[in-house]
Amino acid sequence: KLNSSIITIKRIRKFIPQEHFNKLYHSLFISHLTYGISAWGSVSNNKLKPIFNIQKRCLRLLYGKQLNFDHAEFYKTCARTRSIDEQLAPKEYVLEHTKPLFTELKFLTVHNLHKLFLLNEIFKIRKYRYPIPLYTLLKNSPQSTRNNRKNSIVVPDYNLHSSRQQFLYFGSHVWNKFNDKTAQCGTNFLSDLSTSTFVAKKKFKKFIFDLQSSGHIELWENRNQNFELL
Repeated sequence: KLNSSIITIKRIRKFIPQEHFNKLYHSLFISHLTYGISAWGSVSNNKLKPIFNIQKRCLRLLYGKQLNFDHAEFYKTCARTRSIDEQLAPKEYVLEHTKPLFTELKFLTVHNLHKLFLLNEIFKIRKYRYPIPLYTLLKNSPQSTRNNRKNSIVVPDYNLHSSRQQFLYFGSHVWNKFNDKTAQCGTNFLSDLSTSTFVAKKKFKKFIFDLQSSGHIELWENRNQNFELL
């Protein structure tokens, strides 16, 4: 489905003004990428890597500074359209780094979109206490009596790797890590859940984006997509 979206974008990109590329990216690509991501996004990195590669391909297609094999202009071979130096120069087949594009556009990778959706959904479940079956499963940890761990969740005791990829286990783990990190910074707004869902989502995204864009300006680091391991 994602590859089909990229083909569609390739066909209509030249007819769409550049200022509308964000709408194109979110409507034709992100809408498919994030469908049910809370359920499947906790799979292993080996399975997420091909999806992440497709996301990077989409960003290079729409926002890349360098031409690549997805751009029709890359295949122009008519001698009259190029200078003699361009004709003699070897073709550049190295793909452009995408971390600067993600940082400039303030987009999240598929790994971090998964964490954002998990945090948003758990926040709404705990705030509104609905749906009741999920709310009863997300129990307060005994450690939450401590100020720096208030509103932390009991992580289920699962031993199987496949069980640890479920929403309940992975979501609780990510929630507790976020709770700890914000408490250390003195900005733990999860203590009473009185924040609106809109404001909470913005704070979740800012925290995740800051970690994603940290470190090397071009190369991806482990902490950029796995803040729960910190």
